[in-house]
Amino acid sequence: MAGGKETPRQKLIGMMYLVLTALLALQVSSAVLEKFAIIHATLDELIVDGNIKNQTTFNNIIEEAGKSQNPKVLKAKENAGKVRELTKTTLASIDNLKAEMLKASGTDKIDDNFINNHGSKVATMMIDPRSPHGVGFEKLLNDYVAQISSLCPEEKFEKLTKSPEEIDMFKGNDKHANKDFRTFMFENTPPIAALASVTQIQTEVLEYESKALSRLAADANVGTIRFDKFVPMVLPKSSTVVAGTKYEAEMFITGAASAVTPEFYRDGTKLANATSASGIPIGKVEFVASGGGYDKSTGLAKKSFKADIKLADTTFSSTIEYFVAEPIIKVTTGNAPRLYMNCGNAVTFEVSGLGPAFNPTFSSTGSEIQKGNKPGIVTIIPSQRKFAVNVANGGAGLGSVNFEAKPIPRPRVIAKDASGRDIDPKQGIRANSPQIKVNAEAEANFKEEVPKDANFRIRQMNVYLVRGGTAVGTLPNYSSEIIDLKGLGALRPGDVISIEPKTIVRRTFKGGDETVPTNTSDMVQILVK
Repeated sequence: MAGGKETPRQKLIGMMYLVLTALLALQVSSAVLEKFAIIHATLDELIVDGNIKNQTTFNNIIEEAGKSQNPKVLKAKENAGKVRELTKTTLASIDNLKAEMLKASGTDKIDDNFINNHGSKVATMMIDPRSPHGVGFEKLLNDYVAQISSLCPEEKFEKLTKSPEEIDMFKGNDKHANKDFRTFMFENTPPIAALASVTQIQTEVLEYESKALSRLAADANVGTIRFDKFVPMVLPKSSTVVAGTKYEAEMFITGAASAVTPEFYRDGTKLANATSASGIPIGKVEFVASGGGYDKSTGLAKKSFKADIKLADTTFSSTIEYFVAEPIIKVTTGNAPRLYMNCGNAVTFEVSGLGPAFNPTFSSTGSEIQKGNKPGIVTIIPSQRKFAVNVANGGAGLGSVNFEAKPIPRPRVIAKDASGRDIDPKQGIRANSPQIKVNAEAEANFKEEVPKDANFRIRQMNVYLVRGGTAVGTLPNYSSEIIDLKGLGALRPGDVISIEPKTIVRRTFKGGDETVPTNTSDMVQILVK
């Protein structure tokens, strides 16, 4: 078989042919001859396929040459026609020789009698120098190689009539040292093996034609992409420059072929096709840039993706590099320099450079985050003293921000008189006072910073009237913040009203109640004058 462009199937058949040829010398059984019949049939199929393939290549050359007046293209067309005609004539001559082989064997077809024929008539016909068949066959092949070489001088075509010394497998073999091409191919060869050998030569002829037509097709620009749309392009280093600095760009021409629809890929994923304003097919590259791996000195991360553009049977590839700037996350925590535990803290996140594309998402394991009415505005409810909030945009992480939450300041329990004025415990109240009011008030800074979380209320308290160190009146589990002093009995100057809060709750910004632990520091002592 011819080398270079052989298919795996052709290589296998060629190897089987050489092995079976060697087995013939051992005078093996007719089973070997049957294998030659199988190989012959397979080679016939390859001849049909090869003819179709070469005719297609030839047709492409004729079609392409019809579009051009280039002398090189027209010459390629002319030579391609001569190659095709030369090959057809050569194959037809070999077919006639094969018919003569059948005739010499007393038949006109391949059947069991022909396959199992061990006669030597065909071998003699091909080896005898006085026979026109063998000599003519060798001359036919040599003429074919000479003519196809002249029609396609850029390619090298080895002779088809090699002696054993010219075949690597048999070079240096003493048994074949003095044999020529015909003796080596047909000596002691039964008719079916001789027929398969000649058919195998036909496949090599077609391979030579394929090689020549491929080169002539290249000369005729078959498969060449013709660009018929051209657009001037300017590729700036940056679309934004500072006044007083240089604007730098590269100017070039880009082209497109109307007859070809390109396919665009990014990292192997096909992109949607679109058309630019100038009518050039383009692929829309759009993805969320991932961060990480930032250079500490520049704040930039070097990234890349593979771009592939397929035009017909050609793929153009390039690795595109770009840089991702490390996002700078700016945080504003409303009125509070720090956040408060279990409170709705208003926080604003801003990231420079994202502009209208800024539509962040947040996650945290140490807090609950509620999105606000604008991108970047959130309410954070910490559940841990120290926690981090992860910021992402379009699915790409931008970074994390660490927070520290402080505990809620304890409310101050304050008593007020009937007019709503604060009662000074040392100054006290008059014995005829009808009532007092007791409130739990938020610490001033806390109330200013998170007003929606700074609402405290005393749900339950014990009220004592103490006289001479002994409780003489009690209002246990009192549930109103307004204390009716008549319930304690008559007040006398020198008495002390002792108020012990038992349950204080904080109304959260969500509308729920949170219990505030109480202790002795919450107690209020009011002197009666």
